[in-house]
Amino acid sequence: MNGRAESDAAHQGRACLIAAASSVLGALGVLFLWKSDAIDITTAYVLAVIPTALMVFAFVKTLRQSKGKASQRYLTRMALVMAFYLITLFLAENLIEDRGLTGPLAFLLALLPGLSFAGVIWIFGALIVEEKDEFFRLLYVRQGLIATGVAFTMAAVWGFLETYGQVDPVAAFWWPTLWCIGIGIGGIANKIKYGTYGEIR
Repeated sequence: MNGRAESDAAHQGRACLIAAASSVLGALGVLFLWKSDAIDITTAYVLAVIPTALMVFAFVKTLRQSKGKASQRYLTRMALVMAFYLITLFLAENLIEDRGLTGPLAFLLALLPGLSFAGVIWIFGALIVEEKDEFFRLLYVRQGLIATGVAFTMAAVWGFLETYGQVDPVAAFWWPTLWCIGIGIGGIANKIKYGTYGEIR
C-alpha cells in the first residue's frame, strides 16, 4: 500500500514539475510572439492566462502534497519563484522596453527578473541542505555538479571565441539558463546510472 502511495505521489510530483516547466516555456513563447509583433499586447495578456493557470495548478498541487519532504518544499519554492520571474519579466518588457520607463524604478524592474532567476540556484542549494536521505542528497550534488560543469564549460569556450571575434556576444543571463538545462541533463544522468532522476520520487 505504501508503495502505491509513493508511486502516486511521484506521478503527481512529475505532473507538477511538467506544469511548472510548461508554464515558463508557454510564457516565454507568448513573450516572443508579442515582441516579434506577431500578436498585440491585448492578445498577449489573454494568452498569458494559460501559463498562469499552469503555474497556479503546479503551486496548488505541490502545496497539497507537501508533507515536510525537502523535495516537495523544493517544488513549492520553485513554483513561487518562477511565478515571480514571469510577472517581473512581463512588467519589465512592458514598462521599460515598450513604454520607455527610466530612472530608479526602471533599474528595480530590470533587477527583479535576474534576482528571481538566481533564486532557482539558491532553491536547489536549499534542497541539498534540507534533504535527509543521503542517497538523494548524493543525487542532487551530482546533478548540481553536472549542471555547473555544463554551464562553466560553455561560458569558458564561448568567452574565448567571443574574445577573439569568432562569435557574437551573448547576454549574461544565458549562462544560468544553461545551468538550469544542465540540471535536466544531470537528472537524466542520475536516471541512467542510479535508476531515479532525483527531485521527484
